[in-house]
Amino acid sequence: MSGYGLDVAGHRSRVLSKTDLASADLIVAMAREHLRYAVSVQPSMWPRVFTLKELVRRGDQAGPRMLGESFADWLGRVHSGREHAALLGDSPQDDVIDPIGGPLRAYEMTAALISELIGGLAELCWGLSADNLPG
Repeated sequence: MSGYGLDVAGHRSRVLSKTDLASADLIVAMAREHLRYAVSVQPSMWPRVFTLKELVRRGDQAGPRMLGESFADWLGRVHSGREHAALLGDSPQDDVIDPIGGPLRAYEMTAALISELIGGLAELCWGLSADNLPG
């Protein structure tokens, strides 16, 4: 991650609590299993919890956030028409594959994919291109 200007040495994964979920405007998961967990713990989060790939894919379909449109309203458009069946199984279309235990190249490919997706999300939400993002 140092190649992206990030120091993750102190990062430790943790399980989100119901309180964490209830206070969030948006939860971005890497895989459907994480999305399912969030919705099972806090069902009211369903309209505000997506996998990163799903959020960018559906955001592309819904269109970018319009001038003056609140983030919550944009998320509502992105969520529109979404079905609970999307919680089932796993999906290469919506899941970022965890490289844990794999070779360094798998980590590099995952980091590049996440960087690309975050750039797409920044463009959709705030009109920022990858050139305008820090790092």
